[in-house]
Amino acid sequence: MGAYMKVATAKFALLIGIVLAATPILSAAQLDPETSKAWDQYIQSARSQMLRRATGAAPFLWIDEDPGRRDAVRRGETLVQPAQKDTPAKVGRGLVFDWTGAAFFPNTSIRHIFKVLNEFDRYDEFYNPAVVSAKLLEDTGRSQRFSVVVSDRTAFISTTVESEYSSETTCLDERRCYNIIHSTRIQQIENYTSPEEHKLAPDEGFLWRLYSIQRYEEQDGGVYAELETIALTRDIPLELRWLMKPILRHLPRNSMLGTLQKTRSAVCASEKPTPPDQPAQPARKNEAELTHAPAGNAAATWR
Repeated sequence: MGAYMKVATAKFALLIGIVLAATPILSAAQLDPETSKAWDQYIQSARSQMLRRATGAAPFLWIDEDPGRRDAVRRGETLVQPAQKDTPAKVGRGLVFDWTGAAFFPNTSIRHIFKVLNEFDRYDEFYNPAVVSAKLLEDTGRSQRFSVVVSDRTAFISTTVESEYSSETTCLDERRCYNIIHSTRIQQIENYTSPEEHKLAPDEGFLWRLYSIQRYEEQDGGVYAELETIALTRDIPLELRWLMKPILRHLPRNSMLGTLQKTRSAVCASEKPTPPDQPAQPARKNEAELTHAPAGNAAATWR
């Protein structure tokens, strides 16, 4: 079910935004058990909400929770919003960034989106310049593992992160699927591409965890795509929060907007327009691309 990797891309961009915001003035920190436990509880809540969506206890799509969102997205707007008014949220000794975005991909199908986003060797092209490389590590037909290297420079500070992810996808029917992705290893790379290049130990950088959920609904001659990205980072000293908080609110928003827009561009560029008298064809549930079983993963997305 390798096609469901799209979620990762949004996480990558969010990762860059969060890490670069903190890099110039903060040192790395170690993830502690208390914060790790608090993160697990936060993610359990996100998983429970996705289960409610999947079973019909709540709208499957976020855009259907508020009047006007679906119409705005159908008109071509890209919507991005934090899960909580006061963001980022304090969790243990860390911070949780939880953002949701939505966009409409015209003249395409879920099947085609999965096909494009499974082209890992083109991620540096799709998400240039943040993504340096992406590689599929394992595809069992029910789940996937992949790695990504992201790098960027802000205020003359270069930040690079290498990470691995696990992905699971579930299709509820021919027109609705969701994907959950979670990080299994995140390592910050210091002095990237220089003779002094070296990796910090896992859980020792600014970014500790990533969880992503993607939801797709094929309708209206295209696909409504939603991405929820949840990231756990180190906390910010009290004396610096007044300076950093505005930055940490705007960078995730901009990162998610950019990711959704670049994903739409990549998908639409590789899809032939659907003739007006022919609706987009739904993905078939019995095809290999759409046979993932639920795994409870979010980012994805949704594990």
